[in-house]
Amino acid sequence: MSILHAFGSRDALMNAVALHIAEALKTGISERGAACAALSGGSTPEPAYRLLAAMPLDWPRVTFALVDERFVPPTDPASNEALLRRSLARATSGGATLLPMYEASTPEGAASRANTPYAGQTIDLALMGMGADGHTASWFPQSPDLGAALHDARTVIAVTAKGAAGSSERLTLTRSALAQAKRIALLITGAEKRALLEDRSRQPLPVDDLLALPRGVETFWAA
Repeated sequence: MSILHAFGSRDALMNAVALHIAEALKTGISERGAACAALSGGSTPEPAYRLLAAMPLDWPRVTFALVDERFVPPTDPASNEALLRRSLARATSGGATLLPMYEASTPEGAASRANTPYAGQTIDLALMGMGADGHTASWFPQSPDLGAALHDARTVIAVTAKGAAGSSERLTLTRSALAQAKRIALLITGAEKRALLEDRSRQPLPVDDLLALPRGVETFWAA
């Protein structure tokens, strides 16, 4: 089940997404004394992250995780960790924790090392994105590791997707990990991505495996 929230402007969209993440974090803190949001990289959600970081939350009780990561160090412009550290600086300086995925070994070694702390998190909200090819997280249609991303029982795995922006070597949360998230939100912009999402005549895409999760997905969209 997917619910679509449409907004008249991207500013309104980003504000709504920031509030949605904040609400999930506040609920986690209220229920368990701690909260975790798994966040996607890319330029689209960055304004929402800046708005979120400016909110007066109980930041020492909050952990931010990555939905996926390119296998590059945080000094690389393609690093999702670097984007989150930049856009969430006010939150992390206020005490929030950011869990990296990358570490300088091999993609498989980095995934193995990240799997333990990531598996220990209760994800209150996962904010997902979608590419023009229908990928979400690092679940790419052309990847030979797509089956593992969708069916592996681990939380974090290494995948390869030839031609993927930034790096063909990736680290990603699996579908089984996201199935445990308390809430899932999908953030998209532009008429083309909405049309792709709503096209019932096309071939199945990885994003469909996200939308099919039993807990449901809330889609946030603006042109």
